[in-house]
Amino acid sequence: MVFIINKIYFYDTNALLELQNKIFDHEFIISSISLQELENIKVSRSKDDQVKYNARKILHLLDEKSDKYKVIIYDLLIETYISDKNMEITPDTKIVGTCSYIQDKISEEVIFVTNDIACKMIASKIFNLNVESVGENPDDKYSGCLEVTLSDEDMAYFYEHLQDNIYNLFENEYLILKNSENRIVDTLVWRDGTYQNIKFPNIKSDYFGIVKPLNGDVYQQMALNSFSNNQVTMIKGAAGTGKSYLAIGYMMWLLEKHKIDRIIIFCNTIATANSAKLGYYPGTKDEKLLDSSIGNMLSAKLGGLFGLERMINQELIQLLPLSDIRGFDTNGMRAGVYITEAQNMDISLMKLALQRIGEDSICIVDGDYNTQVDLSQYAGNNNGMRRMSEVFRGQDFYGEIELKNIYRSRIAAVAEEM
Repeated sequence: MVFIINKIYFYDTNALLELQNKIFDHEFIISSISLQELENIKVSRSKDDQVKYNARKILHLLDEKSDKYKVIIYDLLIETYISDKNMEITPDTKIVGTCSYIQDKISEEVIFVTNDIACKMIASKIFNLNVESVGENPDDKYSGCLEVTLSDEDMAYFYEHLQDNIYNLFENEYLILKNSENRIVDTLVWRDGTYQNIKFPNIKSDYFGIVKPLNGDVYQQMALNSFSNNQVTMIKGAAGTGKSYLAIGYMMWLLEKHKIDRIIIFCNTIATANSAKLGYYPGTKDEKLLDSSIGNMLSAKLGGLFGLERMINQELIQLLPLSDIRGFDTNGMRAGVYITEAQNMDISLMKLALQRIGEDSICIVDGDYNTQVDLSQYAGNNNGMRRMSEVFRGQDFYGEIELKNIYRSRIAAVAEEM
C-alpha cells in the first residue's frame, strides 16, 4: 500500500473523541479499529453520557467529511507485522501497529496522536513513532492584543516602519507599546496594511447613559474600536470586566441612532456549573427567558424588568434561545446580534449561530471559555467560542479582544483568584 498525503497525522480513538472537528484542519489517517471502537462506545452501558455523545458526534463528522481522511483496514498483513515485533494482539497494539505499518510504507513522517499513556509508550518505545498528545484544556494564549516593551531606539525604528508588519499581527489585531519604564505610550491596530492609532466612539445613550472605558481602560478602548470597525467582534474576559456593559451599551446607542433596527440576543440558558436545577419554569418563551440568567443580566443593565419587557413588546429587543435559531436569518433586519455567555456553546452550535448573521447585521460574541464553561460537553477543544477565535482570526471583518481588569467590586476581583 502506498499513500501520498501532504501532512500526516494518525489519530488514536481517544484523540478523535477529544479533538472532534479540529481533526479536519488537515488530512489524516485512522484505523478501522478506531471506527469499531467508536461504534461500541456510542451504545456502551459502561460509558458515561458525555463520552457516548462525543462518539456519536465524531462518527457523524467522519461520515459527513469522508473525503478528508483515509481509513486503513486492519488485516492479516498488519497483524503479522505486529506479531513480528513480539507484541500481544490487543486493541491498543492493533491501532499503534497500523500506524507503524503505514510509516514503513511511506517516506513522510507519520505523527501518532493519543492521550492514552499505554499507547504512547508502545508507539514511542516499541514502534519508534513520533508521538503527540492532545490537551483536554488547551491553553490558548491569543487575546487579540500583543503587548511589547521597547527601548527609545526600537520605538523610533517602529514609528519609521508603520507599514511593515514587524510583529506579524493578524488583521485587526491590537498592539500596546510600552516604554522602558513599562508605561503604556501608545495603542495601535494592524489594519489595511499599516499600524493605525485606535479611535473609539463617544457613546451617549438616552437609555443607557454615557458608555466609556472605565478608568481609561486600554482594553475596553480596543473593544469599542473593534465594535465600531468590524462586523463581528469577540470580547472575552472574566466576570466583572465589562463585557456586557460595553456590548449592550454600544448596541443600545446604535439602536437610538437608527443605525440598527433591533437587538437580537442569542442565548443558551443552562444552569451554572455545580448548581442545583430548579426544574420547570411556567410561562411563555419570553417569560421563561426573563426568569433565567439572561433575564437577570439584561434587567440589571437596562434598569429593571419593566423596561426590558417594554422593549421586547416594542420588538426593539428579541430574545432567541439557541434551540430555536435553525432557519433563522437576519438578512434584511439591520440587526445587532448579541451572542452572550458564548462559552456555553459547542462548535456545531456556534457554527449554526454565526450562519444566521446577514450582511446588513453586526454581531458581538461575549464569554469566557477559560473559566466559565458550565457543561463538560462545551469544554476543551469542543468549545465553540474557542474554535470561532481560531477560524476567524485574520478576517478583515473580525476583531477580538480580551478584557483584563475587573471593575464590579473588590470582592469580585479577589474572588477571581479562587
